[in-house]
Amino acid sequence: MNRETELENLIKEKLNVSSIDRDATIATYGLDSLDVVEFLLDLEDRYNVAFSAEETKDLKTVGELFDLILNKINNKA
Repeated sequence: MNRETELENLIKEKLNVSSIDRDATIATYGLDSLDVVEFLLDLEDRYNVAFSAEETKDLKTVGELFDLILNKINNKA
């Protein structure tokens, strides 16, 4: 399984859905900012990466969240 598929599955699991709409807002899926922070903290531990508040403060859509996480994981040193 590639990282993109793995990440998509993790997001679907977190959202408790069978498919995701990348253009939908995070709030559409019932997540608030605390939920997002908790999810990112889990991913930091899982992938040994770190997300700054600056990177995450303007996240609005599931696609933005997905892209941020995937880029961070793929570009880790």
